[in-house]
Amino acid sequence: MAPPRPKATPRITGESAALELERPLTVGMSPTRPYAAHFHSPEGMILLREPPDLIGFFAGNLGSLFMEDVFSYVLSGIRSGQLIVQHGPLRRTVTFRDGQVVFATSTERYERLGAALVQLGLLTSDQLTRAVSLVTPTRRIGQVLTTEEMVSEANLYNAMTFLVREVVLNLFEMMEGSFLFLEAQAPVSDVVKLPERTKDLVIQGIKRGEATNRLRRQFPDDLRLRVGKGGFAPGEEALAAKARPGVTLKELRAAYEGSLHAFFTWVEERVRGGSLVVEPEAPPPQPKAEPSATMDMMASEMLGPEERYNLLLSLVFRAVQEMGRDVGMFQGFLKSPPAGLEDAYASVLLDAEGRVDVEQIRRNVACGDEALSRALTLEALDAFVSYALFSAQNVLPKDLADQLALTYRALQEGLT
Repeated sequence: MAPPRPKATPRITGESAALELERPLTVGMSPTRPYAAHFHSPEGMILLREPPDLIGFFAGNLGSLFMEDVFSYVLSGIRSGQLIVQHGPLRRTVTFRDGQVVFATSTERYERLGAALVQLGLLTSDQLTRAVSLVTPTRRIGQVLTTEEMVSEANLYNAMTFLVREVVLNLFEMMEGSFLFLEAQAPVSDVVKLPERTKDLVIQGIKRGEATNRLRRQFPDDLRLRVGKGGFAPGEEALAAKARPGVTLKELRAAYEGSLHAFFTWVEERVRGGSLVVEPEAPPPQPKAEPSATMDMMASEMLGPEERYNLLLSLVFRAVQEMGRDVGMFQGFLKSPPAGLEDAYASVLLDAEGRVDVEQIRRNVACGDEALSRALTLEALDAFVSYALFSAQNVLPKDLADQLALTYRALQEGLT
């Protein structure tokens, strides 16, 4: 369960008012640096420390928008400014100039310049330790590395380019957090030229996010691993020692310096090579009897997204049917689909269990592009399920309608 969010409480006395913030919200604040308030009353208020050149802002959370949606907003408007993405102590910042990424920073140790130089083999760990000891408030790590002739200017620039690219790509593995884009004038310093345009970088980021989610499902946090007969590469001694007595994947992750995608890829390779062995699971306790809808959705985890949508549609259909209510509203959708879905639902029928012919929908929307056809199929199914839930809430008990709505939300989130 996620910890409760800190609160901001208005205190109104007479003609004056104050906003009382809990301690976690005051990190980085100072009485000498006031904030401007943007009201969306009574629903909310956003406080921003506005620089003089601030043009506008765009804020939200990754529970409602995907990272590609956020980047699309910046790209479509050819915007300049800074994107800040945060989840707990993790904070990643990306700077844009005319819609193109020109810089990025992160609070993660493995996403810092020194770590990138070591990873690329341009610096040893001992050299990095010495360089860090020479850093001062007026002498940054890059200046130390070049003036002490540990790294050439060219290699320093290449490492920074590599690092900016990795910070951006790793944003797409984030499933939780909040984001804030501050649109401002284009920066003139601390900029790099990436080898690809931001649009291509976003496509790579989406692919990395999808791969991370696949591996996340394959290797859940509670999976137990131990050292096998295969060997480990040099530099992995600490990880091998951690896994030797047996360890959960979550515990092993805490000892790994790298992104989620890099960690899961490493685990997959070590399991395939025999360096790590998955421990057999203990027999699960006998589950208590649960409502059929819950059991059905548990089974749905083994199904593809199209089948899961169809199963949820069937659950809503059966729930309405068991209440003794008319299920004609489902047929009504097929007879008169919303605008834009007429072709998708042409000749599509509903069976006695409340399921639709997914294959027929897939044939209706086929366009020669397999990925696009699948997306159009899912979009059509999502529209029907949304309609069914909206209509059923008027005839089902509130607790059952809420349970089905939560299941729908979990299904949508699980497909990201």
